[in-house]
Amino acid sequence: MTIKTLYEQDFQQWIEQTIEQLQNSDFSSLDIEHLIEELTDLGKSE
Repeated sequence: MTIKTLYEQDFQQWIEQTIEQLQNSDFSSLDIEHLIEELTDLGKSE
């Protein structure tokens, strides 16, 4: 399962994997598109 598929099928797991990738500076397979979308939505809700 790819990270983008994970986003659509198991959001919580996507969050956990994304956090782990960021903490490990593993940017090679980071789901940038969905991460930007989620951060943008978070900013709008504040």
